Amino acid sequence: MRWLVSLAFALLLTKLALAQCAMCKANVIASGDNNLAAGLRAGILLLMAMPYLIIGTAAVAIYLAHRRSLRWRMEN
Repeated sequence: MRWLVSLAFALLLTKLALAQCAMCKANVIASGDNNLAAGLRAGILLLMAMPYLIIGTAAVAIYLAHRRSLRWRMEN
């Protein structure tokens, strides 16, 4: 039951977050400042890259641990 309440709360916040993204986009378009737009794009790319870097690092660590385990089993 607790996870259902957490899920409902997260879904309610999603709409608020999407509204803020739309407001940022509208402000950048209205300002006409190319430096601001470039900074916003760089920030978005950074935020998008982090989950991939974290998951990729964990996957490589698991793969290397698995290979090390197999090598140890073959030696013993």
